[in-house]
Amino acid sequence: MSDKPIVNISIITPKPECFAEFMELQLAQHRSLRGKVDGLIGGRLFRSRQDRDVVLVTMFESEEAALRFARDERFTSHMARISPLLEGAVPGGYRVAYEVGSL
Repeated sequence: MSDKPIVNISIITPKPECFAEFMELQLAQHRSLRGKVDGLIGGRLFRSRQDRDVVLVTMFESEEAALRFARDERFTSHMARISPLLEGAVPGGYRVAYEVGSL
């Protein structure tokens, strides 16, 4: 495993009738974990203008840190809560190819 930062990007499509509930749960998860996830550098949640999809971007110090959080009960229990609200989710792990400005 690499000790370089890893960026996880998930494109998430809640069921239309569940969008508001999904956002509530996602924001509550963010508030409850803020500053409490070892190895998490930062993240962003983007919502489409049409409130149809969201893009979740999280950056971890290393692939090991990302995998450790993926096994964390705080993450797995959150996934169990939101999974019934989703039409689909496409996750992926990425490394930075270039950067311009700051996000």
